Amino acid sequence: MNPVVRKVLYVVGWYLVYPQAWYLWLIPELFTGPEYRLMLAAILVSYVIGLLDTYFRPFSESIRGDLETNPVYNLVLLGLFLLNPLFVVAAFREGPAVARLLPFWGSPLVSVAGIALLVVGGAVTVAGRAQLAGYGSGVLRIEEGQRLVTSGVYGVIRHPIYGGGLIGVVGLYAAFRSLVMLVAVTALYFVVIRHRLLFEERMLVDEFGDEYRNYMKKTKRLIPYVY
Repeated sequence: MNPVVRKVLYVVGWYLVYPQAWYLWLIPELFTGPEYRLMLAAILVSYVIGLLDTYFRPFSESIRGDLETNPVYNLVLLGLFLLNPLFVVAAFREGPAVARLLPFWGSPLVSVAGIALLVVGGAVTVAGRAQLAGYGSGVLRIEEGQRLVTSGVYGVIRHPIYGGGLIGVVGLYAAFRSLVMLVAVTALYFVVIRHRLLFEERMLVDEFGDEYRNYMKKTKRLIPYVY
């Protein structure tokens, strides 16, 4: 399938049809209640980030080829993507209960802080994707002529696409004032992403040798100065 067609279908299916069907069915008040405007804004911000990420992300011509590269990881990630709307629904339902136990957590300021984190995480992810230019399709392989990127956001952390994504997950669930889902989903994504980035680092060491080892000594994986 043509990569451009795949991008269009991905955007229409993933951002305009699939999640909205779940939200309209299970939490229609999200779209009508004025008290939920910040949560709806967080959803819209996440869609804008997703559109920008899709714009910069190269798509291969073969879906089967994508899945055959590290198939376990890709199937797990696909499962998480399919479950994402249900995670958001659970976060929406959880919010009021948490607010009764922790009144400060029910403040709109928590949602504002969550949206701010979402924007920061999205900026990091999109910057990392844009710096890779024609690479970084999601298929773990070294392309012909590919060079190691160590400047810009890659000069701060080695995996800005993953790091920004995790920040975005925290931001989204904070915007929904959901504590349990924030911790659970962030931990789940961290486990999956860590498996991916360790695999990726071994591949890059094999390809770039000491150049990548020296780069690893100067940078952290996901959080500057921490991890």
